[in-house]
Amino acid sequence: MGAKDYYKILGVGEKAGASEIKSSYRKLAKQHHPDANPGNKQAEDRFKEISEAYDVLSDEKKRQKYDQMRRFGGSSGFDFSNMDFGGFQGARGARRTKKTSFDGFDMFGGLGDVFSQFFDGNPFKNQGPQPGKDIHVNVNIPFELSVTGGETSFSVSKEKICPSCEGGGAKPGSRVTTCPTCGGKGHVSVLQGSFGVSRPCPRCYGKGQMIENPCDKCKGKGRVHGKRSYTVKVAPNTQDGKIIRLKKEGELGDNGMPPGDMLVKLKVKSHSFFKKEGNNVTCSIELKLKQVMNGTMVRVKTVDGKKVQLKIAPGTQNGTILRIPGMGVEENGKKGDQFVTIRVQVPENPTPEEKEYLRKSA
Repeated sequence: MGAKDYYKILGVGEKAGASEIKSSYRKLAKQHHPDANPGNKQAEDRFKEISEAYDVLSDEKKRQKYDQMRRFGGSSGFDFSNMDFGGFQGARGARRTKKTSFDGFDMFGGLGDVFSQFFDGNPFKNQGPQPGKDIHVNVNIPFELSVTGGETSFSVSKEKICPSCEGGGAKPGSRVTTCPTCGGKGHVSVLQGSFGVSRPCPRCYGKGQMIENPCDKCKGKGRVHGKRSYTVKVAPNTQDGKIIRLKKEGELGDNGMPPGDMLVKLKVKSHSFFKKEGNNVTCSIELKLKQVMNGTMVRVKTVDGKKVQLKIAPGTQNGTILRIPGMGVEENGKKGDQFVTIRVQVPENPTPEEKEYLRKSA
């Protein structure tokens, strides 16, 4: 089978620029579009051929690969009929093993490399109706909530099923017919050179249906943008970066295909006083020099909102870490501890007694 000459189909030269290709495509597509030629099978086939040619020549990478194939196959296209593809089967309904080898083409001076480059683009990938994509959302939560657990709420703007037409895209009572071009599938099989690929139907734009009177609210799309609120549970001792998956709350799928998921990433806000290290909590307090010289009792707040008495022994040094047992974060039924770092404030003009203390402590 000879490969099609896409340049000839669009009526442009091999050195035509993107604007010339686009202009020629628009002119030909308008002339041969099925809506402009109802019941004309020849015009419909011609429209598919034009769309196929434009799909390749308008894409820089596809065009480069196509030109490589043409150079090896001549102006009339490359004849694949007598070639042995090994693990590769015919173009239509074809399949290709993951590690198909083209080493057998080395006799043609590196033609195997051209085939390998061409197939890297996976021309058999189904481009018909696709499941919805996942949505990724970042949600900030307070430090205290990450410790104690609870719930947090947030809103997301995304597409949802149109409430007016319930996703059908048509006005209530309007006639909806199956697309005659794709038979309701939403996609058609076309030849890209000598290879069969699936493309969204050019007549119904992938919907599989022809709508006589589109819905006023969604303009026939069957979906509208809107905000939706969500509430998720936050487990005690939730770490920064924790991801919660909400099933089927992602983008809507095509033509009844399932929606994607929503992946909620929890970002724990930093706290002015506390920090978490596993299930332990750390903090720092500042004390005057006289307090650590003579010893004292101070009240220290904890993550659960309480305040506990902490004994500061005489002679406590700057940087000393004191432990308050059981005042950390609970995990698996066991609570961590709270560790308090002492920061000593040294006065600008210390007394002789304070100078002596600082000298001995150095």
